[in-house]
Amino acid sequence: RESYMREIVETFATRAFRRPAEKTTVDRLTGMALSRTRNEGASFKDGVKLAVTAVLTSPRFLFRSEVQAEPDNPGKIVPVDEFSLASRLSYFLWSSAPDRELLELASRGQLRENLRSQVDRMLADRKADRMVRNFVGQWLQARDLRSLSIDVRLILGERNKRTAERIFDQEIRNDMKTETELFFQHIVRENRPVLELLNAKYSFLNEALANFYGVPGVKGREHRRVDFGKDLWARGGILTQGTFLIVTSQPTRTSPVKRGLFVLDNILGTPAPPAPPDVPELEEARKEVSDGTMRELMVAHREKALCKSCHERMDPIGLALENFNAIGQWRDEEAGKAIDSAGQLVTGEKFSNVMELKEILASSRKQDFYRCLTEKILTYALGRGVEYYDAPTVDAIVARLNGAEGRMLDLIYGVVESAPFQKRRGDGDRLQN
Repeated sequence: RESYMREIVETFATRAFRRPAEKTTVDRLTGMALSRTRNEGASFKDGVKLAVTAVLTSPRFLFRSEVQAEPDNPGKIVPVDEFSLASRLSYFLWSSAPDRELLELASRGQLRENLRSQVDRMLADRKADRMVRNFVGQWLQARDLRSLSIDVRLILGERNKRTAERIFDQEIRNDMKTETELFFQHIVRENRPVLELLNAKYSFLNEALANFYGVPGVKGREHRRVDFGKDLWARGGILTQGTFLIVTSQPTRTSPVKRGLFVLDNILGTPAPPAPPDVPELEEARKEVSDGTMRELMVAHREKALCKSCHERMDPIGLALENFNAIGQWRDEEAGKAIDSAGQLVTGEKFSNVMELKEILASSRKQDFYRCLTEKILTYALGRGVEYYDAPTVDAIVARLNGAEGRMLDLIYGVVESAPFQKRRGDGDRLQN
């Protein structure tokens, strides 16, 4: 009984702690479990339950602790041990604990030398879908899509609420989220250039979502790749998917400001400064332009000195997306007037429609996108924000993308092989050392 209990405890604790459990820990847990079995009416199973409970309430399970030779010396930077590296890798790509193969390689000290092959193996596994779902949910705010409040009746101009809700219901929201996740998953699994996130001419639709978007020829409930003809190229890429268009709109209307700001923050990595206090709401401009288009409202809003400098950066991007309403459907007119989606970025590039804007973002501004996406994935992988001292790492990954057709796998390799991912420093007070 004692031998069998020890085997169960050691196997479970090693799995839960993500590294071999020390003999003293196994001894204590085994002794505690066997003591429980000797109580009146207790069984062997009760002893196992007590040991499992002790393991699952241990800080070593609840926290991903990492050994550092000089924990109070922030000037001491060392490679993390291979078990810690296995955990960093598995939580990055699988959102879960390392599997047997990762732990066995770590125990033999061979994980680092087999890192790329393990990344390939893990990305091919269905568990990698968790990384796609969690990263897209964080980066593009896709996790918020289902709970956003949207006045569909007002947006569609439908008098009957039930009719409006049949056009745009929770199933369509789910389909949009699935579209974005499958699209990003395809870029990862097929090792496509990351610029396709911006200017791809395809997406992943089912019949219901295709009908909602106005894309013909798609049948069935399952999502699949749909290549767009030239007349539908505007639909390609994350910026014109329903997920992005809805999370960057107001409940009752589109928001060029939110859309433009989102692109600056999450695509180009060049955020606008915070708005000054007492900035008037956009709706104030309605008093001056009662039946105007969104572009006319924005022009009136920008005439106020407090608003002009920031809006010059955001508005051209957001207005380029005005052909898409607040729930992601295409429209040619607003308030009875043709929508003008032309504009000019603050850096000087001119465009006449959203397709031309996306090509600008994927060409003359691609370095900004490479850097921003690198920082977003590095933040996700490390579980912390990117700091000034991470700049050499970001520069190296961007250089790798420039030299390798900008493919997704090179970005992921760059992250897992980087110093911030592979090393750690002591946690002492850096200001005093």
